[in-house]
Amino acid sequence: MIHIWQWNFPLPPFLSFLPAPFGWALATLAVWLAIAVALRFVVFRVIRILVRRTESDVEDVVLDVSRRPVVVIILLLGLVDSLNALALEIDLPWVETAGRWLMASVIAVLTYWAWRLLKEVVIHYGERIAQRSETRVDDVLLPIVNQFAPIVLFIIGGSTILQYLGIRLDALLVAIGGAAFILAFALQDILSNVFSGLSLLVDTPFRYGDLVKLEDGTVCQVVKIGVRVTQLFDIDTHAVIYMPNSKLANERLSNLMQPTPELISSVRMVVARGSDVERVRQILIDVLDGHPDLLGEIPTKLQRIRDFAVLPEAKRAHGLERLRAEQSVDQRVVESVQALRALAEQIGRAEQNGISKAEQQAILQSFAPLARQLGDVRGVQKRLDAHRGSLNTFVDGCLAEVDPDSLAARTRKWAEIWTRDPDLVLGEDDDRLRQQWSARILSLWRRIDETRRRIERLDGLEQRLDDAVLRLGSWLSRDYKQPMPAWKGSGAAFKGFEDGGLVFSLFFFVDNIELEHFWRQARVEGQLRREVARRLRQEGIEFASPRFEVAFLRGGEARAGLPAAALEMQT
Repeated sequence: MIHIWQWNFPLPPFLSFLPAPFGWALATLAVWLAIAVALRFVVFRVIRILVRRTESDVEDVVLDVSRRPVVVIILLLGLVDSLNALALEIDLPWVETAGRWLMASVIAVLTYWAWRLLKEVVIHYGERIAQRSETRVDDVLLPIVNQFAPIVLFIIGGSTILQYLGIRLDALLVAIGGAAFILAFALQDILSNVFSGLSLLVDTPFRYGDLVKLEDGTVCQVVKIGVRVTQLFDIDTHAVIYMPNSKLANERLSNLMQPTPELISSVRMVVARGSDVERVRQILIDVLDGHPDLLGEIPTKLQRIRDFAVLPEAKRAHGLERLRAEQSVDQRVVESVQALRALAEQIGRAEQNGISKAEQQAILQSFAPLARQLGDVRGVQKRLDAHRGSLNTFVDGCLAEVDPDSLAARTRKWAEIWTRDPDLVLGEDDDRLRQQWSARILSLWRRIDETRRRIERLDGLEQRLDDAVLRLGSWLSRDYKQPMPAWKGSGAAFKGFEDGGLVFSLFFFVDNIELEHFWRQARVEGQLRREVARRLRQEGIEFASPRFEVAFLRGGEARAGLPAAALEMQT
């Protein structure tokens, strides 16, 4: 007799010679072994051939992760059923104990299998999806799942194993509950750090990679939020700081990457008394307008870059090329926003009496050329889900289909020119720029698709269609690519007088403080100081020299000013 779970099957005639019950156990084990071999060498190979035909690689990973655990579980279940076949005829005291240990082993393998699926599938592909998505929900949930899901999984698996081994969990839980009060006091700091870390993950003031400024003035990059400590990279000392989560949660932080990675800086200059204030101020403004890595009015910067002699010729040539490409992007953004506002007005007039089918077709006809101007790619989300490569290759493939003069194509051209900046760190900054703008172009395509679907669908919320179009325009000029606002321009201000001369302050925005391994701001400030010194020297304007005043006093007044100890020495 062959025992498979709860069913008993008679032995085939060619195995009838096997004696009971050991023959039954051997036959049962042989059947399970045959099932395991068939799965390993036949079924899994057939499934592998089938999943390789799919466009996604998720199935391949699931198959690779599942192959060995499934075979081991089948073999362990075969051993359990073999022992059960023995127990049908004879009473062996060790059979029940061995069966419990085997089932505990099955639970252990199942726990390991679930952990591998969580790590290799859920976490890995969740991170890939998080990079492609616009929402911050997955950015918050993924670290929580990564930190706490394995702990919960192993706790459940361990408790189930203990139950199979005959260990009573109720007594264990009572003991743990009694010790919880002692542990709460003994591990107060650790528990505080754990819950602070959880609060940082849920209500996070920063993302991984953001630059934050601590209360003591230290500027750090957020590397990882752990269960107990957060890892911060000190950009000045190039060292990793391990800060307890409870302390970090109570810190007054400044996120230098929000709302944009452009950071305002200032440089103080003191020139000699008697200098022409307006002339000095104009020289300083010309220097600021001539640096390509500072924000400012692009037409003015294009005229001033050639005069910035401190910069190498290659840097100035690249700056001109990059700024011209950025100017074309800004121009397309402004044109698109104006066209979207005009479309919203058209929709608003149609919404007054309800949008008819004819008006819907007219709106679609007005939206079609605007979508092409933006660089429309239809069905982008479905195509992305089926794509197996990186986001950059996906975006490049889609850009081959759009108008070369569209906003998406101009943006990609500008980003590619930026990656050739002579000051960037190759392999780090160029990859960051490509990834950043690929994600933004993908967001543009998604929003175009969403707006088109709303126009085509015209559900019960049709009265809000003009608001949806206006939101697309607002997102373009605020989050996609913000044309240079006047308040972000560079400037120079006369601050007053000092003993040594006239005080001026230069204020400016560095375009992206993340680049050059966070040294871009320091490099730009140094180049500005050198160019200012060169221009002022060229114009015959000197920096202020410290002044020392010397007064000649009569003997009595001099003695009156000496300390008592000095007077005693003189007497």
